[in-house]
Amino acid sequence: MLVSTRHGELATLLAHEQWRLEQLSYDVARRRCTARQCCEAATVLERLSAVLREYAARLPFERSCGNGTGPFLITPEDDCDV
Repeated sequence: MLVSTRHGELATLLAHEQWRLEQLSYDVARRRCTARQCCEAATVLERLSAVLREYAARLPFERSCGNGTGPFLITPEDDCDV
């Protein structure tokens, strides 16, 4: 399956930052993290938050429907009592 550039870039960014945060978690547990590391991580999380919100804004609308198992894509053809 071919991944579009936007999707691939986001996936790569998330994987990379997940790795960095995991490394930070080890430093936190060992009490070896610095204030700078914490501030940098907070900045990264704020950036990821903004990027994810922008990405989400471009996705199809979702709402809860059906047996309450969670949100899923609703198309005009779907019959859903809300």
